[in-house]
Amino acid sequence: MGRPTKLTPDLQDQLCRHLAAGHFLGMAAELCGVGRSTVHRWMAEGEGEDAPTELRAFREAVTRARAKAADVLIAAALADAVGGVLVREAERPDGTRERAWSQPNGRIALDLLSRMFPDDWRPVKAVEVSGPQGGPVNLTHNEAVIENIRARVAKSRARRQAETGTEGLREPTP
Repeated sequence: MGRPTKLTPDLQDQLCRHLAAGHFLGMAAELCGVGRSTVHRWMAEGEGEDAPTELRAFREAVTRARAKAADVLIAAALADAVGGVLVREAERPDGTRERAWSQPNGRIALDLLSRMFPDDWRPVKAVEVSGPQGGPVNLTHNEAVIENIRARVAKSRARRQAETGTEGLREPTP
């Protein structure tokens, strides 16, 4: 018989509170006094249809808690992207109020778009290849290498022709 599990309803609630507050799984586990690998094992054991009820409930609770944290973060990112969030409010000595609103954040907006619609919005990165000391790349060819490639292609074509009885592609001209 194995040792008793550390998973209790109280530990599950505590772990889920930390996850919903935005902690990563490893940190939430540490704050609860259990190892990250233990929490991962409980999650894996709660995955199957035939899993024990308490482990399936644990997995569902952890998944919901993480989704709640993601929801809060996504809402904050969307608010930052769109702008118009009240960032400062002060009352002047004459009784009037001064308010400052956030500006739209294009960088966040583009990042969200690239994650939500990667086929249309993923960033395109240019790559520059340069030679020694930033100079041009020296492209030369080696006749022996080229001849070796030609011989291998010809050998492959001859073998294919012998196997299939077809002529295949024509030989390249030197």
